[in-house]
Amino acid sequence: MKRILACAFALLLSGAVVAQPIDDFDSLSTPELIDVAPEAHPAALYVLSSRLMAQGRGLDAAKWMYAGQLRYRFLVTALGDAGQDENILLSALTESVGRPVNEYIAADPDEWIEAMKWALDWDAAHGNALTSKTTHASDLAAIRSGLRDLIVQVDENRDLIRKRRREAGLPVR
Repeated sequence: MKRILACAFALLLSGAVVAQPIDDFDSLSTPELIDVAPEAHPAALYVLSSRLMAQGRGLDAAKWMYAGQLRYRFLVTALGDAGQDENILLSALTESVGRPVNEYIAADPDEWIEAMKWALDWDAAHGNALTSKTTHASDLAAIRSGLRDLIVQVDENRDLIRKRRREAGLPVR
């Protein structure tokens, strides 16, 4: 997690990140981080996901990672050309946090679908302090549609996902 924060801090210092700066989320407890999640920069949701993954709470980690991914993709899309710099941090977080979370959650397609649906529901139920859901409604609809499409794809390919994981020597739950 410190590596994630260091990367975010370095990007902030470089001026590459154009949205609101990331506060010291490492000083917040997990419940406090959950409380501020709707108002926080999407990177905070990745920090939360990383923390939960380290605690062995893979399903919860996946829920928050997908919520963070949804919000971050929405932010980048809404910013348009100005969002390209934010995309640098999103890519770093996707690799450092998203990869292990996805490797874990894909072992159980039911949990994978549950996590993605939870992220959609959580996002719909909470305001977004960084990116206006009304001003950028069409961008939000497109991002949410992409996640719903992934849910359908996972649902339709459950057996193939399990088969490919077994062939690759990866766990299946």
